[in-house]
Amino acid sequence: MHLYFSPWQLESRAWRAGATALEAGLADRVDYIGYRAEGFEDEERIDERQAIRRIGARPPKPGSPRLLRALSLPKWWLAARRTQATPDVSIVQAHSIAALPAGVLVARRSGAGLLYDAHELETEREGWSPLVRWLARRFEKFLIRRCDHTIVVNDTIREWYERAYPGASVSTVRNVPVIPAERGVSRLRERIGLGPEPLLYAYCGLIGQGRGLFEMIEAFGGLGDAHHFVIVGFGPMEAEVRAAVEKHSNVHFHPAVPQSELIALLRGADVGAFVPSGTSISYHHSLPNKVFEYAAAGLGLLVSDAPELKRFASEYPLARSIPVSSAAIREAVSSWSAEEIRRGRATMRFVPPSWKDEVRHLLRAYELVEQRAAARRR
Repeated sequence: MHLYFSPWQLESRAWRAGATALEAGLADRVDYIGYRAEGFEDEERIDERQAIRRIGARPPKPGSPRLLRALSLPKWWLAARRTQATPDVSIVQAHSIAALPAGVLVARRSGAGLLYDAHELETEREGWSPLVRWLARRFEKFLIRRCDHTIVVNDTIREWYERAYPGASVSTVRNVPVIPAERGVSRLRERIGLGPEPLLYAYCGLIGQGRGLFEMIEAFGGLGDAHHFVIVGFGPMEAEVRAAVEKHSNVHFHPAVPQSELIALLRGADVGAFVPSGTSISYHHSLPNKVFEYAAAGLGLLVSDAPELKRFASEYPLARSIPVSSAAIREAVSSWSAEEIRRGRATMRFVPPSWKDEVRHLLRAYELVEQRAAARRR
């Protein structure tokens, strides 16, 4: 059972984990539990063995005041506890600190093992006040002791968790994509009305605070038609981003696509960009799945000089790592020639990380969780 305080729209990391458990024979079904949201069915079957259940009262929409969303959490935790009345769950996987109390309740009631899957440095999220961070750390410190194991998305964040919570069992499972055997032909340029000549930079993922999207839009607004930028995604700041995009003929918006289609779509761009403007520790230590998706699509990379991003760029054959500002973005884009980028893509021999490289780490985490749950039952 996967618990996530979300409507379960495009939760790629969790989908991969669910499929892994089924393929490895660790489960005969997987349930994904989220919250009710407008435009989504309360129950949705993915296939014969996977289903989404959206439960509890509808919380305020993402982007609403944080206090209102926080106040809706206890009702969802209790709804999650009620949704599992029989002891047939083997592992409960809680995705985020918001879902962790629900995970503790469900695991305790069912006797299942509990895996905490921290998608970022959870208590250091962008936009949280010092008081909220302090409370979140105390909350997480109390709950993480009740987990059988914790997985995080890179080694820098793992080291942070090990320092913050001595004795906690933590390992790294990077957020890398499943690379399709056939990557397909991209329709990205066709869909945004762009020919083959201009250089096209792309961002994919959540449209939210601290992602550097407005800095990217401003930078490209000062460039000519030889350089274009496309944002592929969805999120709480979508309306604001769409409004900003409309002001520039060389900046475009494309709706989010399923994970299975994303790498093929991205191949129509030349460079993948992630230059986050967020100042939180979580952003500073991030190495998100979009970077691996850009690499899987064979794109050049334009990333910030945050430690994990800079480290990955230093090992990648066609990458630039820059400070976070519109001026630095504009300088990097204008000085990186189409000839260099396209020649680099054509001759690239980089083998991108794939989910098959990470799956053994997730299976090991599941093994630890099951062992510890079995020991408790004895």
